Parts: sequence; C-alpha cells; structure tokens
Amino acid sequence: MSILLHRYSYFYIYKMNLELEIEFSKADLLKYIDTLKMQIDDMQLSDEIKNRVMQKLRLDWNYNSNAIEGNKLNYGETVAFLMTGITAKGKPLKDYLDIKGHNEAILFLTSIVKEDRPLMEADIRALHKMILVEPYEVKAQTADGSPTSMMISIGEYKTQANHVQTVTGEIHYYSSPEETPIKMRELMVWYKEANTNPKIHPVVVAALLHHKFVEIHPFDDGNGRLSRILMNLILMKNSYPPAIIKMDDRQNYYALLSQADVNDSWPFVEYIAERLESSLQLYLKAAKGEDINEDDDVDKQIDLFKMELESKLKPKIKVGNEEINAIILTVIYPLIHKLLNKLLFFDTFFEEMLISIETTPNGGYILKDKNIFYKGINVYEEINHLILSKVKIDSIHFMIKLNDFKNPDYIFNISKDLIFKFEDQEYSISDHNKDINVYKHYNESLSSKDEKDIIMQIVKDLKSEIDEQFNDNS
Repeated sequence: MSILLHRYSYFYIYKMNLELEIEFSKADLLKYIDTLKMQIDDMQLSDEIKNRVMQKLRLDWNYNSNAIEGNKLNYGETVAFLMTGITAKGKPLKDYLDIKGHNEAILFLTSIVKEDRPLMEADIRALHKMILVEPYEVKAQTADGSPTSMMISIGEYKTQANHVQTVTGEIHYYSSPEETPIKMRELMVWYKEANTNPKIHPVVVAALLHHKFVEIHPFDDGNGRLSRILMNLILMKNSYPPAIIKMDDRQNYYALLSQADVNDSWPFVEYIAERLESSLQLYLKAAKGEDINEDDDVDKQIDLFKMELESKLKPKIKVGNEEINAIILTVIYPLIHKLLNKLLFFDTFFEEMLISIETTPNGGYILKDKNIFYKGINVYEEINHLILSKVKIDSIHFMIKLNDFKNPDYIFNISKDLIFKFEDQEYSISDHNKDINVYKHYNESLSSKDEKDIIMQIVKDLKSEIDEQFNDNS
C-alpha cells in the first residue's frame, strides 16, 4: 500500500495495489462457484427450501464456530438450546451465553444484509459486543510469564498485547494495542476498495478479510468467531450462503491461516471457496428432494433426540444452587438486559428511572439509577454477586420505577415488576397483575417468543398505566 502525498478532509487517501486479489479472482474454482450459484438462482427455489437450508447452515455455523474456540456444547445441545431453550446439566454457563450471543450476532448480520448498506467499523464493534455478551475475567500471564488475570472488554480494541504461544513454543505476534486502531482503519479502507472493484471476486474479499482481521487480532477475545462472522457477512451481502468451517477440520484451517501469514494466501482462499461450494451443494440437494443431512448428522440427531427425551424427564430431587444459578445467568439476566434496552426511551419523558433487584431470603441488592444500565456491566456484576453468595435464592423481585413525568400539568409516577420464583420442580416468571405467567422446568430456557411476549406485556402495561394517568388528570 502506498500513500498519495496529499490530504482530503484531514485523512490520507490510500492507493491500493490489488493485483494479487485480481489474479486470485481469475481462478477456475471461483468460476465454478459462480456457475453453481447461477444454477441455483435459475431454479427459483421456494421460500420453504431456502429457509430449511439456511436454518441448517445457521445451526451448523453456531455449533462449529463456537466449538473451534473450545465451547463444550455438542451439536445436539446447541440445537436444543437455540430451537427450544433446553439446557443440559453440567455444561458451563458461559458456553450457553456464547452460543446465544453468537446466534444474535448472526441475526444482526442478516439485518445488515437486508439493509444493503456497507460494513462499518462500528458494526464490527457491535458484533463483538453481541458474541461476547458481557465482560468477563480470564487467566493471563505478565510479560515475564507470571500468572495474572485480566478483564475481557466487549466492543473495545485491546489495551494489552494478546500474542500467543504455539504448540512448538514459538510466539505468534499480532498487532500491538498501539497499532490496532490504525490497522483496523487500513483494513476498512482495503475492504472498501476491494469490495467495490468489479475485477475482484467476493470470495477473495471474504477470505482475505478473514485472514487480515485475525492477523490484527484487534480484541482481547472473540477474534476467531468474529472473523468468521465478517467473512460470511461479505458472502451473504453478495447473495452467497455462509461458508461453514467444521470443528473436525480446525487443524487444517489453522495451518492454512498460518500459511497466509507468510504471504501464501491462495490456499486459504481456495479452502474458503471449497467450504462455500459445500453450502451451495446443500441447496441443490434440497431442490432435488434429497436429504441435506451429512453423514455425521446421524450422531447429531441422536444427540438432539437424547436432549428431547431428557427434557421430558421430571427432576427426582429438589433443585440446588447450581440449577437456580444457571437460570439466573442464562434466562433472567438476558431477559432483564433486553427489557431495559427496550425501555431506555423513557429517559426522555421521566425525570428518573429507578431499578431494584431484591432477593429472598438473601436480602436486597438495590441498583440505584438508570446510568448503570447504559453500561450494562453493573447489572451483570450484581447478578453475579447473587450467584457467588452461595445462598440458595427462593425468589427475585425485579422492579422498574419511572418517577416524575416531565410535564408540570401531568406529574405522576408509574412502576412495573417481574417476580421470578424457584420451586422444587420448576421456576416461574410472573407479575403483580398476573398478566404474565410462565412456568418452566429447570432444563428449559425461555424461547425467543417467550421473551418477546413478556417484554411486550410489560410495555402494554406501562402504556395502559400512563394512559390512565392522563385520563385522571385531564
């Protein structure tokens, strides 16, 4: 990359050398990819077929991308959790949060595709927040090798070096924290130039962006998952399906990335093209009425069937802290977090928004003001504090209070609550007015519909109460 010696709007204008990208784009494999895609487009597949194949690709993507990074959920557990909210006993709570966040990132990605707008650096930060869900602490080492710990931030570029030691003992160096913002700006300039160049194939852009992003490693954690999300975003923006990198093939995948590190990038581009070809073949199989399941999907179906059977079993013993804490972290916290994000608009209309979280018999943990929820971190810390207290919680009472409507002619306060109760066999979510009544076994999470229905009912109740106040004061 060379820099022209003039400025425009205080930014340097870069002149790209994209000859390698153009040369890669001439490959016969990419011509074959386009032939397959054209064949599928000409078939004018029904929405039912498209949705069925895309659902399989999305589930495979969620499972494999997280498994590559060490997630302990098997395929059946991943599918059961995403499709029905069922959780398996004994699996780390963070693994469920990672799957949930990754799936939400895919849904956000599809919204970017539908809006037909360019990828922005802000989108990358937003996607990173989604896949990591919340800040968390991990073990680390100081420069001299001493053990320490560090807090993983979300949506913020790294402030500490994140070089890794390979299996051979060598250090693999990524961009330094000081270089990262500049490298990311350069990456976005490269992406804009390459993506708008008609001589460069989208698969080449997607594969090379994946590698360049990993080479920078801009965040403390989550770089691998995010690189695959960005790669597939580019493919989907160009009307291709996502390319799925399999957990079973991760050593080959890592080896090809390492090969690209020493300026031998074509094998990695070729690998991504082959993974894309596999996705396209699924559409052809579905169009012909063939089974789109792969050979190893038999084991996946068995895992899923086992999960479904386990969900039908009622617990024979009383639940303990482990089961209750799992529901607090994977069900209650995400629900509260989403609810508060929907209700922040009240800040414009009321002088203050007070939130309280009280538990029995463990006493009350009061969150004092709305500013806490702009960051989200403190909410997580409060709920994590409940879990670390090791006292069995019987119930949680969550309340929102909106005080002093900002109109001297209509000064009033309103409130709404949610009550979470933990019984021997099941947990429940209700409210004071009994408009909300949800009962679940401890191996069941909330479905997306459950969450939407609860949030919608709260919004309706708040609206009804506000309307009533206006009528009484008119």
